[in-house]
Amino acid sequence: MGNAKDFYYEPDEDEDLSTAVVTAVAKAHDEDVLDQIWVISEDINTDALDGLFQENNLKMTLQFEADSTTATIIADKSGNPVIKIESHR
Repeated sequence: MGNAKDFYYEPDEDEDLSTAVVTAVAKAHDEDVLDQIWVISEDINTDALDGLFQENNLKMTLQFEADSTTATIIADKSGNPVIKIESHR
């Protein structure tokens, strides 16, 4: 795992978290969002993911593996999600 590189993405306020994760993974791999082969719904329940950080007062961390990455979503001090993508490509 010595070739791993980290990429951080902060979603817009009105951006669904699942969309933000897809965007972050694509950007971490220098790919266009529409051109990437990975389909998030094959690995993750997107409705559940979108609902996790809605209250913006939760202090939580969520981590999962997807498309040769480790995706970590962390609530910042205000409860807003920050996405860290560790690419293993």
